Amino acid sequence: MRFDLWLADACRMADVSYDDFILTIAVGGYPCLPGAVPGSPRTFDETDLLTLYVYGRLLTFGFDVLRAGEYASRVHCALKASADAISVAIVLAPHGGKRVVVELEPHAPARTEKIAFDISAIRKFLNRRVERRCEEQTQDQ
Repeated sequence: MRFDLWLADACRMADVSYDDFILTIAVGGYPCLPGAVPGSPRTFDETDLLTLYVYGRLLTFGFDVLRAGEYASRVHCALKASADAISVAIVLAPHGGKRVVVELEPHAPARTEKIAFDISAIRKFLNRRVERRCEEQTQDQ
């Protein structure tokens, strides 16, 4: 499915507060914002929307906006590099840091020290939302 959502619509689809997100953008806390590169479109494609959804969940988990934006940016890069990702996770590294891990297999070993996102399920969820939104806009015309 082709997304091409504008910022307000993307926030609505991903359950992210538009006003709070605008403030995050203003302080430079969301480096993977579409359109940040001159000449690139300011619309959200599927990867952008998946990333925004992950960002919103990180905020819900208690991450501050800058840290959530940093990890969202890492997730965005991982999804761009691995379009077939089944899952992405933020994993506690042995030295105390965190890293983003992409899982391509549905039955990867479980680790307790991670925050995992089921990309397949999120993709289906967001696709249904976008389809409903498109249907509503078609009916309104």
